[in-house]
Amino acid sequence: MAQGVGGGRTARAAPEPSAVAPGTVMAATAIDNPHFDPAESFSYLKLVSADGHQFYLDRRIAYECDSFRKRVEQDNPKDGQPKEIQLPSVTGKLLEKVIEYLYYKYKHTDSKVAIPEFPIDDDVVLDLLLVANDLNLY
Repeated sequence: MAQGVGGGRTARAAPEPSAVAPGTVMAATAIDNPHFDPAESFSYLKLVSADGHQFYLDRRIAYECDSFRKRVEQDNPKDGQPKEIQLPSVTGKLLEKVIEYLYYKYKHTDSKVAIPEFPIDDDVVLDLLLVANDLNLY
């Protein structure tokens, strides 16, 4: 550790990816993320907000939302095409916050350390609560 501003400690920079053996990177990823499965193929969903914003979301993250999981399981997309979910009552700003929460939930599921508070701006609390209720987020 190096001395930071004000006498605090700061972490040293991580080595360049080219300086780390590929097996080492995979091992570190598996340790850092208990959900990581190197054999699992990546699959994405396309979420479209009421105002036309498009978000591509890893299916594993999307499955943190019961509503998204049920919609995906109901019908299969064409080969090579991501499943598209239209959200006509959700603005892009709120959908972005929902996606942030899904990543937060995925990251902290089964956490053995204290979970930090999820930040929500006061101006979107009520609207976000309504969206979360509609999407069965809990």
